[in-house]
Amino acid sequence: MATSNIDKQSFGEAGATMLTGTDSVTKDICAILIIEDTIFDGEGANASTWAELTDVSGTNGKMLFRSDSAADGVTIPAGITLYGQFSKITLRSGTVLCYHAA
Repeated sequence: MATSNIDKQSFGEAGATMLTGTDSVTKDICAILIIEDTIFDGEGANASTWAELTDVSGTNGKMLFRSDSAADGVTIPAGITLYGQFSKITLRSGTVLCYHAA
């Protein structure tokens, strides 16, 4: 059976970028593998973009992408893979592998 385009994307056929520390990448990304416990940056012009999981209202608890408050943001543990349509990823800390969308 042939491999679907979605599977090819998820397994990195279009390439990948490793980010560490406070690195950033602006590219179409379909999956993010968390290699080391990670906090994403969700603040300012350099913010990660994945609006579906960033609660800007503050009413639904912690935001996935950290903003300006030390009390918000979530530490994503190593071993987790996030799937979605990301256009920019910026880290506050940690190490991730970003799989490029085809």
